[in-house]
Amino acid sequence: MKEVRSAAPWSIGLLGGGIAGLALAALLGERGHAVTVYERDRVGGKLRRITVGGLAFDTGPSLFTFPEVWRALLARLGEPDPLDLRPLPGGLGVHHTPFGAAPLPVPPGHPLHPAWEAYRAPARPLAGHLTTLLTTPPRLSDPTFRRGSAALFRATGGQPTAEGWVRARRLPPALTHAVGTHALNAGLTPQDAPALYALIPALAADAVFRPARGMGALLDALLAFAAARGVQVEEGAEVARVDPRTARLTLSGGEERRHDLLVSALDPARLAGVLGRPVRSPVARRTVSGVALYAALPGDAGLPPTSVLPPADFARFRAAVRAGALPPDTLALVHADGPRLAVLLTAPATARDLRPEHPWVRAQVGRVERTLGVPGLLASARDVLALPPRHYAAGGHPGGAIYGAALPAWRGGPLHPQPYRPRPRLWQVGTGVHPGGGLPAILGGALIVDTLLGESGV
Repeated sequence: MKEVRSAAPWSIGLLGGGIAGLALAALLGERGHAVTVYERDRVGGKLRRITVGGLAFDTGPSLFTFPEVWRALLARLGEPDPLDLRPLPGGLGVHHTPFGAAPLPVPPGHPLHPAWEAYRAPARPLAGHLTTLLTTPPRLSDPTFRRGSAALFRATGGQPTAEGWVRARRLPPALTHAVGTHALNAGLTPQDAPALYALIPALAADAVFRPARGMGALLDALLAFAAARGVQVEEGAEVARVDPRTARLTLSGGEERRHDLLVSALDPARLAGVLGRPVRSPVARRTVSGVALYAALPGDAGLPPTSVLPPADFARFRAAVRAGALPPDTLALVHADGPRLAVLLTAPATARDLRPEHPWVRAQVGRVERTLGVPGLLASARDVLALPPRHYAAGGHPGGAIYGAALPAWRGGPLHPQPYRPRPRLWQVGTGVHPGGGLPAILGGALIVDTLLGESGV
């Protein structure tokens, strides 16, 4: 695609210093614009570095999939890859379903391997188009996007939801349940998530990475890219009000700033608040939040790098989340790295302050320990730090929803439910605009907005 440069640099105010905001700031700086990033707290969004029991942990994204999107960002910036991505042993991990354990990918010789190969077959033709769908503006006038959309439609067979697609494949129950779990990459259960998310394990399982220096290396790289292009990053600068007609913003201390253009990397509900509009978050449209427990153990846990415990009953789990109730069993992701242990529990987005001593948290941890055969593991930790839904609500969606409000399945994934340009001098980027899929969608969304801004003359 031919790069479009503006005739003169613009002054651009970027609201929110998460991964999407920093990636877009570097891209805009690359084109010569004067960019200021306003971050209410610390940069990084959900991706932070914390210390627990003397050990360093990276919060937020735990897996690096579809690295082609990252490479597309590097190519546009003209930068070499600083991350040193390493394959993660075990791929997407062992999924402990009610019907037995299912490793994804399923290795040769495993009883589920023939079914795994049959499941992967429809996804293979889509693999060459996925980067296009994640990084190209969603418009049918673009033949490249049109070809990618056609490949997606063929792979999903016209099924609108992940549950419908998986049921149509008639896979063994353990594999059906494991594959359906990945609908929660969009913050939704299989009944509500786009069919694309049932294909994620087939597309990603053989290519799961982590940077050699941890996920925090991504934040370091984006900050370095932004700084090299003159981007000004202001931490502790909370935006209280925005006037989209004049591109003027007011900080919480009363100071006013004026720019030529504003870009919001905030959750759309938060953006509505700074625009002075009512903040609405219907319960039926709520995606999930989480409780993240980071534990410093006295020694190696002896666990695989990734273990996944899905809810036993997705329908019951969905009903609980929609009602704002704590489900009887929940999705639990367990990441082990020597004495470092992270247990991520899915919870309703109700901004609750769920701590390790809460009965529900204790029950879910007990389920994890029983399933993995490590009773008392968390109790043996030298120190534990918890990030509850209340933490995610502080700077993101008001209820702490990881992916913001949900929309119908047919508008999810690469079809991008939110407008990128809600006002002439106000644009949007981030998980609330290009939801689901983790880092590939966040980075891809930044590339999309950069393309659209360039085409508009910015």
